[in-house]
Amino acid sequence: PGLRGGLEMGQAAVTIPALNARYTNVNGSFSLRGDTIRVDSIGAVSDRGHAAVSGYMRLERLSKPLLALNIQTAEFKALDLRGYLTLTASARVTLTGPVFGATLSGRGTVTSGVLHFADLVNKRVVNLDEPWVQDLIDTSLIRAQRLAPEFQSVFFDSLRIQNLQLTMGEDVWLRSSEANIQLTGSVTVNKANNTHLLSGTLAAPRGTYRLILGPVTREFVVSQGTVRYFGTPDLDAELNIQATHVVHPLPGVSALAEQIPVRAHITGTLRLPKLALESDYGYTQTELLSYLVSGRPTFELGTDQGAFVRGTAASLLAGEVERTVVSDLGVPLDYLEIRPGDVTNPFSGAQVAAGWAIGAKTFVVVNAGYCAKVRQRFTNSLGATVQYRLSPEWRAEAGFEPLRTCATGEPDLFFPAAPRQVGFDLFWERRY
Repeated sequence: PGLRGGLEMGQAAVTIPALNARYTNVNGSFSLRGDTIRVDSIGAVSDRGHAAVSGYMRLERLSKPLLALNIQTAEFKALDLRGYLTLTASARVTLTGPVFGATLSGRGTVTSGVLHFADLVNKRVVNLDEPWVQDLIDTSLIRAQRLAPEFQSVFFDSLRIQNLQLTMGEDVWLRSSEANIQLTGSVTVNKANNTHLLSGTLAAPRGTYRLILGPVTREFVVSQGTVRYFGTPDLDAELNIQATHVVHPLPGVSALAEQIPVRAHITGTLRLPKLALESDYGYTQTELLSYLVSGRPTFELGTDQGAFVRGTAASLLAGEVERTVVSDLGVPLDYLEIRPGDVTNPFSGAQVAAGWAIGAKTFVVVNAGYCAKVRQRFTNSLGATVQYRLSPEWRAEAGFEPLRTCATGEPDLFFPAAPRQVGFDLFWERRY
């Protein structure tokens, strides 16, 4: 090609659904000379920051442009994947190579950002009511989240990232609904095709963790920890964080000390975290829960408080079993849920549910129940639910659910068995 002339662009804007980002006040000018389009300057605004681009694009062939661009950002909000990652950065990077298959490299500082991870208590491996379950069907717990509307970009899909160095600034946090933990350090980002790789270790020098036990909340102060990426394609990271809450037993309580430091040790990974309560005095987790909830040991609790503590301990144990089966043992399940039941009700049975993704849009959950006491039998123990994703916003769900009860002795001939229930639901979900 033989080019002559120039181009000017003013007050443009662009929205990139893949990044959930919008860039405004895009202004720039281009010079056209022979086979080269020179970028004299392009500026863009995102949130409270801005970016500047300079360099050139050479048309080796009319259908094969080659990039050589320098990009400088200051407090530029690069992406906002709600519920997974928000990133604002100041950086100097280069974009080189063919448009489709370009390489991004350089270094920068994450001036502010939030990395979300799963809750530790009262959570399930997968909450089937969450809007991002539509992506679970596609990826079976490999990806954390992708936003609707569905958007594919040949440029972003083919973009390569080579040894992009990112250093954490003063306002980068690891968060869930229970935790707010500062992150420091640096990571290296690489990408080939659709595979993203992060490597490096981030420190967790401070922060808070709230242990929510029904109506009781106890705040733990983070003292140390790490979030370690191993360069694996699932973008998951290993957690090793310690936080402490000091319990002051109530007056007259028989305790080993006037104060009991309780440590919350958070391990596991971002998507499958684990929580263990520890103390230097050798208390069991049930005893530590008792002190956290009431300031008393278990043998001094009333009936209701004792049942609540034992039920909470059973739920924590069930969560550990779920994570062990799905994550550590690698059992081919996409969803596992164990509900210990109400320890205060002798006729309340425990429940187990397992789910699988079938195809691209269908998710099936099978559930069953069992009774805690040997001589009890479970009536109507089996059920199933089928979810079908009609579109990114519409989901249909059909269920065949029993009304479960634990009974003692032989079946009563004079009273019919508890009925089964069949239901159908249609859900519409939209995120803003």
